Amino acid sequence: MAQPGRVSIRLLLLAGSAVILLGVLGSTVWLAVAAGRDEADELFDARLATSARVLDSLMARQIEHATLNAPLVMDLPAPIRAGARAHDRALDAGATMPFSWRLQDWLFGHHDVESSLGHEYETHIAYQIWSEAADEAAATLLARSSSAPAAPFAPLRKGFSDHTLEDGIWRVFVLHSGDVWIQVAERADAREELSAKLGWATGAPLLIGLLVVLLLTGLLIGYGLAPLSELAERISARRPQDDEPLSLTRVPSEIEPVLSALNGLFGRVRSTLERERRFIDSAAHELRTPLAALKIHAQNARRAEDAAQRDASLDHLLAGVSRSVHLAEQMLAHSRAGRQTDCVPVSLRDVTRDAVAQRRPGCDASGHPLELELCDAPCMLLADANGLSSMVGNLIDNAQRYAPSGSAIQVVLHARDGQAVLSVSDAGPGIPAELRERVFEPYYRIPGSAGSGSGLGLAIVREVVERLGGQIALLDGAGGHGMRVELTIPLLSER
Repeated sequence: MAQPGRVSIRLLLLAGSAVILLGVLGSTVWLAVAAGRDEADELFDARLATSARVLDSLMARQIEHATLNAPLVMDLPAPIRAGARAHDRALDAGATMPFSWRLQDWLFGHHDVESSLGHEYETHIAYQIWSEAADEAAATLLARSSSAPAAPFAPLRKGFSDHTLEDGIWRVFVLHSGDVWIQVAERADAREELSAKLGWATGAPLLIGLLVVLLLTGLLIGYGLAPLSELAERISARRPQDDEPLSLTRVPSEIEPVLSALNGLFGRVRSTLERERRFIDSAAHELRTPLAALKIHAQNARRAEDAAQRDASLDHLLAGVSRSVHLAEQMLAHSRAGRQTDCVPVSLRDVTRDAVAQRRPGCDASGHPLELELCDAPCMLLADANGLSSMVGNLIDNAQRYAPSGSAIQVVLHARDGQAVLSVSDAGPGIPAELRERVFEPYYRIPGSAGSGSGLGLAIVREVVERLGGQIALLDGAGGHGMRVELTIPLLSER
């Protein structure tokens, strides 16, 4: 069941299509009916005028000179008149009629009965012929149809007009010919019936077509959205330990970016889980050795025969504890470097200055004087200050660990083309070219190296640099001797 506030794409597309089609087709039907009604009115009016002229030619000129005691009445066959009257009474009184007739009357107007005697529609057409008189009230009715009243349809004035009589509204055309007035009238419901039929004839196919279009559109939308349903089903059926890429039977171009993004996410999750598993395995392996050494030194101190042996064992124990604490700190730093942290604008220049100041006493004691060269620019980065400090500190620690005593360590920071370039150089043995990629692996140490590091320093540095969108490079020192680690990090844009 859809949650409140959420709209189905399928329902939205169908409803939107229906509203658009109804608006467009409805406007089209309305315009078509309006145009048809206008044309029908013109045709009916023309027919009224033509009928009046026909009456003038065939009857009026003879009646004009005739002597009549009563008007001539053109009668209709009795069955037609009776059927029309019964039908009109039923409609006016709302009598019960078959449903098909009521539906037809609502859609088209009532159905006119035709037979071999004529057509019921004849009762909707009438005419009158009046004699000329100085006073309109003195005019004499010379002839009329049986459907026309004895009183004039309209005043004896030439032209078209609409008038309401007892049986409805009539459209009247008055023709003045010689000494007679000819009035030809048609009941308005006949025109309304024609307009309704025109509207239904125009609208019914469009309405049926609309339903067919919506049905086919719904099927098409369902077919188009089927990959989304399949994607949802495969994700819901996915087991927690399943980290393989998703695949679909059919991948439309609109869903391909979503599928690629999901598979990319699964790949990153897989890499993170693998990294965490490697971290746990490596941490357990790395901690086992110093802890075993601590246990041995503690046992030796306990079994010492004199104070000198006990002090020597305790010194070894304290040194092992220091190495274990350093290893734990490096592990924690490596774990934090791989996690997203809150980032704020930080000056890399200030962080570098503080990191050098913290390590200068230790470097001086080991015979590795620190040489610092900083640019004037603050080199602002959007980063975690602790991560930056750990990055700079590990570079200095690595240089101190492997550089020969008495050689200087150079730390240089400058800005170039919107990037901060930080380099740390030492005069140590360097790293063979074939191993420069492997030294970034956690816990990896170059075989035969004299240093006693944890193998996490450069791994921490790379994690921080990559999170900042930068690059790290291991280069030969000046004159091909020693090692220079160079970091290139994009600076925070100034706006």
